[in-house]
Amino acid sequence: MKNSGAILISNGAWSFLNQIMRVAALAFIAIALSRHFGPQRFGAFAFGIAFVRIFSVVAAFGLDRVIVRHLVEQPELRSTIIHSAFRLKLLLAAASYLLMLLVCTLGISDRVTLAIVAFAGAGLLFQAFDVFDFVFQADHRFRLIFAGRAVPIILSAAIKLIALLQNAPLWVFGLLEALEAALVGLALFVLYRSSNPTRADEPTMSIKRTRFLAEGFPLLLAALAVMIYMRCDVILLGQLAGYTAAGIYAAAAQISEACALLPMAFVPALFPVLVRWRRQGPEFYHRQFEKLFLGTIVAGIVISLGLTATAPWIISLLFGPAYASAVTVLRILAWAPIFVFIGIMQSGYDITEGLTWLATLRTAMGALINIALNLLLIPRYGPNGAAVATLISFVCSAFLLNFAQAKTRPVFSLQLRALLVWPVLFRPLRYE
Repeated sequence: MKNSGAILISNGAWSFLNQIMRVAALAFIAIALSRHFGPQRFGAFAFGIAFVRIFSVVAAFGLDRVIVRHLVEQPELRSTIIHSAFRLKLLLAAASYLLMLLVCTLGISDRVTLAIVAFAGAGLLFQAFDVFDFVFQADHRFRLIFAGRAVPIILSAAIKLIALLQNAPLWVFGLLEALEAALVGLALFVLYRSSNPTRADEPTMSIKRTRFLAEGFPLLLAALAVMIYMRCDVILLGQLAGYTAAGIYAAAAQISEACALLPMAFVPALFPVLVRWRRQGPEFYHRQFEKLFLGTIVAGIVISLGLTATAPWIISLLFGPAYASAVTVLRILAWAPIFVFIGIMQSGYDITEGLTWLATLRTAMGALINIALNLLLIPRYGPNGAAVATLISFVCSAFLLNFAQAKTRPVFSLQLRALLVWPVLFRPLRYE
């Protein structure tokens, strides 16, 4: 595709700007909440939100890239895909919300935390409107995604700040999480309708929603495993070491996760391009992936070194002396972005090469490793032990476990040489 580079840069720029605004708004509010409520109450809030994040993955069911791929490959079925996907996602969201309420009612005794989960979890119902985001991705209209997501998030951050200045109780911020999801959903819908006028007689065809479920299921399991080992540390810390330890860890994790989320900005812009790159043959496709891996690893190393060096200053400036013990946690988690980055890049490879089940197995193993290490290390080392467990699990799932699977050993070789950086710069990679 002649203009694929220009398209990727343009879409990536809009997506990157969207992600920057989102991460900045979320980080600003999280820091404000942590300073206002202190480690113990902020830990309770982070504990409740962790449950919502896990069940948001269940509601998504791994359908994002599946739907984008169908919209790119089958433009003649556009209306059918949109209508079917919206109804399916709404049903999945309702089921996920009810399941979450059941699980949390049985496992959480604190009423404030339960209220946070119940109110914030209501935002799951608005994930159905993500379908319109997928349409914009398939059409390369990422400026509309920016308008539909960044603007409502900024508005929501302003509302949260006002609530904070008014000394609103902690549970109110759970309710405002749902309001944010509603604003995003409404904005995406309005932008879609205004930019895609539909005729009353527009034909639609029947499509089996089970096809979406079958294709999304392995991606659901992989995403769920990722979310479990990104959030189980906060949940297990809350259960095993108390909400204060969870708050200390959540403060440091907020910084490392903000950095790790940055490459996610390019994934929506990249995936439609990957589908087209693959059509041009394996040699061209692998050459492009070589550049992607090298770029993400170099970026990850720079970020990791920067976080390690500035951790005391960052924690002191953003969170204050009450969170001083989070410095060591941040220095450990600072090295996770390298492996998060290469895992994100490999997810596109796994989907286009039909390796989603292998990716699911690899990620599930990483989640199990993380849970086991958390149970082993948290009672003795607290938040520092949780950070070590998270880092090791990322190394395993995004890198080491590729060696265990024959179909992903070429990716392991590529990642290994890219991690060495210097050989990659001076010797081109070869593909058998």
